[in-house]
Amino acid sequence: MSWLFGKKKKKAEEKPQVDVSKVKENLDKQIEFTGMNINKYEKQIDDCKSKAKEALQKKDKKKAIMLMKKKKMYEAEIMKLDGMRLMMEQQKLNMESQLNNKNVFDTMSEGAKTIEQLAKEADIDKFDEIREKHEEMEDKNKEINDFFKDYAEEQTED
Repeated sequence: MSWLFGKKKKKAEEKPQVDVSKVKENLDKQIEFTGMNINKYEKQIDDCKSKAKEALQKKDKKKAIMLMKKKKMYEAEIMKLDGMRLMMEQQKLNMESQLNNKNVFDTMSEGAKTIEQLAKEADIDKFDEIREKHEEMEDKNKEINDFFKDYAEEQTED
């Protein structure tokens, strides 16, 4: 009967939190692994070059050509791996940049909420009440001071 009344609506699924440090660690490991592969292929290229030279010295042109084709294949793989590594490094940089943006946003949001809360607590009417109480206390102190001053003047007149 779901075709008549429609399907039940699914509850809004909560998106799982992304562990940024784990993702960054995985990217670092993969970048390192890619670099190791590049180094391996560079050594194989050097090996192919030296073997091709030996083959040419032995007049084995067919073997030298096969080794040079193999060298080209390794060079193409290195180019691909360089592209992969560059892309992962860009992604890592973008992720760090977005994390910085998020942290700044969170900090500024928190600051704005704090300022708003403080503004509510520091109501202008409360300032006015405090000022009035302060003025009343000053007036009372002045009365007391005047009392003692007048008393001192009366004592010196006699």
